[in-house]
Amino acid sequence: MGKAAIAAAIVLVIFAVLGGLFYYSYTQIQVDLNDVKFHSIDWTTLSWSTLFNLGLNALTGNWLGAAFELIDGINLNLIFGVSNNGFFPVYIPDLSYDIFVNDVHVSNGYTYLDATIFPGETKQITAFQNFKKSSLTPAISSIVSKGGIMEIKVKGTAYFDLIVLKIPIPFESSKTISIQNEIRNKINAEIQKHEEEERRKAAAIAAAAAAAAKAAAQAAVNTVSAVGNTVYNIVKSLEEQLFGSPYDLDLDLPGQIIIDSEAQVYAGNYHYFSRTFQCTVKLQGGFIASAALGDNIKVFIVDEQDYNLYKNNKPFRSYYSSGKVESGVFDITLSSGKYYIVLSNNYSSFSTKNVQIQASAYCV
Repeated sequence: MGKAAIAAAIVLVIFAVLGGLFYYSYTQIQVDLNDVKFHSIDWTTLSWSTLFNLGLNALTGNWLGAAFELIDGINLNLIFGVSNNGFFPVYIPDLSYDIFVNDVHVSNGYTYLDATIFPGETKQITAFQNFKKSSLTPAISSIVSKGGIMEIKVKGTAYFDLIVLKIPIPFESSKTISIQNEIRNKINAEIQKHEEEERRKAAAIAAAAAAAAKAAAQAAVNTVSAVGNTVYNIVKSLEEQLFGSPYDLDLDLPGQIIIDSEAQVYAGNYHYFSRTFQCTVKLQGGFIASAALGDNIKVFIVDEQDYNLYKNNKPFRSYYSSGKVESGVFDITLSSGKYYIVLSNNYSSFSTKNVQIQASAYCV
């Protein structure tokens, strides 16, 4: 009887020790929000009228309407790291948590894991999280005031199964992400997509007006130009207030600086710089284009003969042609003579472009 009691006591001690080790292992589980990565933004339909309204909102100081008028929702990937620092494998069925953006509660999250974490192992778990605009509304003003910064904080409980028990382990972690560039990039991408279509529509309208009456056509063209510039000025205000001014061009160029300027090139027009060289020169430089409606420009370098062809809408040759780009650099050798650096915005129907350009030249 004594031996049986001792054996039972030993068994109980073993079970107690094992149970304690199991419990210890579960208490050594650590859950962290290792990273937050941008996935996508759900957008409303973007149109010229939408941009116009956004510009008006910006001018009146309505940051909430201006910044988030285009957004239906924001999608992020929450990347959790789950670590087991104990002695036994731990089974994790799920995670549940509250989500805060800039200290404002915006949503509840749940991630089904069904994973076993072995001793010394860390598993990375990615949870897709959609934030509807309606749930983000309380935090929008703080997001805008912080320049598009979202501090994502998750606070919740991980539940672990131990025999018939569910053991809750609380966790809290935060990471920061910015959506400012995503908004700007989307606006520019949509403008690039639709600008050509709008140009064709405007050309068709102008052609129809010209067929009806030359005077009426001229009035229509003037009206379109005035409206285009109005849209440009209003939406430019929106972009500059939301995203700041464009980067300044600051090139380290050899030789003599012959151009260091900023030109405003209206829709359907071009701007040029002419320079005359008395020797064969190395011409180097670069440019950056910015606009509320599409950051791009076409840059040509031509001689006097080809410039005359260009301005008369005839085929011409160039020593440099950038294509339609946001920025570019050139490095060419030119014989003595007169040359023109042309900033062309002829292809655009509505968008006025601001172009910073620098150039230098030296004899070779």
